Amino acid sequence: MQSTTSSTAATTVPTTPADTDASDIDSVYQNLVHGVGHEHVTEANVEALIQRAEADKHPVLAAELREWQAPCG
Repeated sequence: MQSTTSSTAATTVPTTPADTDASDIDSVYQNLVHGVGHEHVTEANVEALIQRAEADKHPVLAAELREWQAPCG
């Protein structure tokens, strides 16, 4: 007997909420924890975001932010 399955479920891609306040560290941080909002990381807020990630025990996020902060080249 041959079994076939059909997957019609749509793939949901996480996106940054439209109401994100890019000037609010908490708003940006919560998006980063959910895997979105990287476009709101800036030179002005990256250090605060790293400190928050470390304090909240998110070592991978803290490392990603440090990589973002590191000079290229």
